[in-house]
Amino acid sequence: MEAVGNVLVGLAVLLGIAVLVVYLGFRKARDRRQRLAAYAAAKGWRYEREQPLLIDRFSGPPFGIGESRRAYNAVYGTHGGRALVSFDYEYETRTVDQKQTQTHVFTVLALDMGVLMPPLRVDPEGFLDRVVGGIFGGDIDLESEEFNSAFSVSCPDRRFASDVLHPRMMEHLLRYPQLGWRFEQDSILVVAAGSRDPAQLEATLEVMDGITALVPEFVWLKLRGQG
Repeated sequence: MEAVGNVLVGLAVLLGIAVLVVYLGFRKARDRRQRLAAYAAAKGWRYEREQPLLIDRFSGPPFGIGESRRAYNAVYGTHGGRALVSFDYEYETRTVDQKQTQTHVFTVLALDMGVLMPPLRVDPEGFLDRVVGGIFGGDIDLESEEFNSAFSVSCPDRRFASDVLHPRMMEHLLRYPQLGWRFEQDSILVVAAGSRDPAQLEATLEVMDGITALVPEFVWLKLRGQG
């Protein structure tokens, strides 16, 4: 009987821990929602707790992978005269035996560039197992060995990649070796693993401003059909 009692006590402790973990996770998610909503309101932006239209807004990893995809905690606004959207994106994958699932969470921040752009990706070396390099036709090496060692570059238009990733741009990006970004459709995106708070979003926007400012004017003119 004592052994049975010990087992029951152990199970009760485990159950209590599980309940506590779930509660703390719920509270953390709730508090973050409130911070994002307050952040959006303070800027005169819009917050949406769930936004299924964003699930298929962009392509390439992490989009289109796994099951139970969600886009939530969406913030819509403007930054520097450009339309902005930030949102959490998640999907689930299953183990080979289908018995366990893992949830993968990312924060996406996108700025509208006002023009369609060739798909260019710049990722920290090894990010997402370099899946996109295979999709876009291989990793592009540039003239900087330091940059090539730090980042994987994928683009179907090698000339466009070379024009955008000039020496000053590469020098700028090397200050942020963990930052992955891309041009896709009409936007520049930063996709980061995990959840980001308003302060981190603001810091990321500053880096994105630096990237767009360093794109040469002749590139913008070509994209607009003026060069």
